[in-house]
Amino acid sequence: MFDPVALKKAKNQALKYLSYRERSKREITQYLEKKQHSHLVIQQTLEYLENLDYVDDQRFAMQWGQFNINKKKLGRNRLYLELLNKGIDRKILENIVSTLYENNPEIQLAKECASKKWESLKGVEANKKKRRLFQYLKRRGFPTDIIYQSLIKLDMEINNQTSSILDKS
Repeated sequence: MFDPVALKKAKNQALKYLSYRERSKREITQYLEKKQHSHLVIQQTLEYLENLDYVDDQRFAMQWGQFNINKKKLGRNRLYLELLNKGIDRKILENIVSTLYENNPEIQLAKECASKKWESLKGVEANKKKRRLFQYLKRRGFPTDIIYQSLIKLDMEINNQTSSILDKS
């Protein structure tokens, strides 16, 4: 049975929820389910939001991915899982992730993460640092081959800086 009051309430709640940031369809659905709206009301609310172009999973995935790459320096694997958990369709997801990492090479992101983390590990034994860096980059979603390449580049940079500092003295 259709309830116009419940639909209006759901629309208002969804619009307020969207006012904070872009959301995926799944996020809005879960939010409205927590508010105990019926399946029919949730579907009608989603259609209303899509018609107004307030909900677009492809746009959401691109924005969410770009933010997480720029700010959190996440690897492909972790970003893929986060977007999958947000309810993004696999076809959209694979396209978005490929596009995002064309513009932001994973090796560069991993090296930036490793460099930043390296600074916080001062006073730790070299082998222990490398193990911690490896695990840190793995948790950030970088594949093993990218991690090794970035650690090699970082190691070369650190050795070059050390030798150039020693050459000056």
